[in-house]
Amino acid sequence: MLKENVWKIICGLLIAVLLLTGCSGSKVPKEQTNGETAKRDDVIIAYVAENRELDPHKSSDTITWQTLMQIFDTLVRIEADGSISPWLAESWDVSNDGKEVLFKIREGVKFHNGDIMTAEDVAYSLNRSIQAPQTAKFTGVFDSAEAIDDTTVKLKLPNAYAPFLYCLGNPCMSIVSQAAVEQYGDDFGRNPVGTGAYKYVDWVSGEKLTMTRNEDWWNGQAPIKDVTIRFITDTSTAAIALEKGEVDFLHNPAAADLPNLEANPNINVINGPGAGYYHISFNNGKESVFHDQALRVAVSYAIDREAFLMGGIDGNGGICEFPAAPVAFGYNPNFKQNEYNLEHAKKLLAEAGYPEGSLNVRIRTNENPQYAKPCEILQEALRQIGIKSTLEPLERATYLDEVTRNFDYDITIYLITASVPDCDYTMYTRLHSKMLGAGNNFTQTNIPELDEILDRARISQDPEERKQLYTEAAQIVKESATLIPILHNAYNNAFNKDLKGCQYHCINYHFFYELSW
Repeated sequence: MLKENVWKIICGLLIAVLLLTGCSGSKVPKEQTNGETAKRDDVIIAYVAENRELDPHKSSDTITWQTLMQIFDTLVRIEADGSISPWLAESWDVSNDGKEVLFKIREGVKFHNGDIMTAEDVAYSLNRSIQAPQTAKFTGVFDSAEAIDDTTVKLKLPNAYAPFLYCLGNPCMSIVSQAAVEQYGDDFGRNPVGTGAYKYVDWVSGEKLTMTRNEDWWNGQAPIKDVTIRFITDTSTAAIALEKGEVDFLHNPAAADLPNLEANPNINVINGPGAGYYHISFNNGKESVFHDQALRVAVSYAIDREAFLMGGIDGNGGICEFPAAPVAFGYNPNFKQNEYNLEHAKKLLAEAGYPEGSLNVRIRTNENPQYAKPCEILQEALRQIGIKSTLEPLERATYLDEVTRNFDYDITIYLITASVPDCDYTMYTRLHSKMLGAGNNFTQTNIPELDEILDRARISQDPEERKQLYTEAAQIVKESATLIPILHNAYNNAFNKDLKGCQYHCINYHFFYELSW
């Protein structure tokens, strides 16, 4: 009897301990049967800006695209190395004249609402994107799409366009559920229905966005179940959150925070050349002093790119002498601009009729340090050859209006990003006369020979011919000095050392379904 009472007391104590443990507020890691700590099934991503919209056909910014590519799928996928892979389209066939493409659509794909994706959904999505003003930089090369049968969609182009597949890989050309768009109307952007690896759950403006795994994804289930995107607009706060373990992945940390992140043993940082390049832009218009080509060429010899790299962008990038980023198809790494030679620059200035101290120009800049600091280096470069200048920082919206749309400036520095990793995207946009205005060709470059080369390059189906044409175009830009390439940016991403699947991507895309613990 005594033994029985002792055992009752012991069992009672064990039960009490277990109950107390279960009711405590501490988070005890789950143990797997083999004794290892269970893997997490969630991940927290930090953006330094907030999504604008979750309707892909109304999207135009890179932060929004990062989220869209988790919820939606495109016909093709742009891989980390810039190659193209089949995605919702299993294959495609391009006509001899390059003006029609037949896509074989993957069968059995489900939307998040359970509906099966049809060729009609695909054609509807492409047409809706083509008609949207927000997507014009990608969709302006397309005419229309139509469903030919249950598994075939025809896409028509007014003219052949060599890098058209890159346009189709951008999230702004994602495939949406026609039924869901018609159901939600203008509210579709807050009720997105795609075929992607993750389904939208909630969006708390100014705070976070949450998604959960699509268990019926056609490409298999993502390793991580739940994704939370936190919007932390202060870059230093975002970096500290990563260091404290409050977030697991930080998209594009500020250059100033990189040394601390790289020194932290619990954090990995990946980086590589960015898809953007910085260029000194002259106002080539007749009303501007820089309408004088001889003056522009003289300035080109005053450019010390190493000074711009270290003093302007803190070494977070690299030297670029071609009017496109290194990740773009057609980029020529062997192309060289005029050498840095101050004495020769002064000589050319004098020959052009501008003796030292006789010229005063306005440098107008976006006030963001990524532009303002390089413009300070530019001001010093001009001073060294006897050109006086006034530096005018402007709020971003004002800068875009006055400089890139109204051409109210003498000289500036700006960055263009090749969201389509092809020279056409940056060279045609910045240099073709058809792109004058609307924030594109704001140097007012108008060179018929250059236009003709760029036109040929975008429709040619021969990759080697296209490369040669872009080098010819770069030579014209060098000789005319309508703009001067100086640097390319870099892509940096920092993350918890235990998070697997993070990799450098040529245009900084992140597919969260590749991540795991």
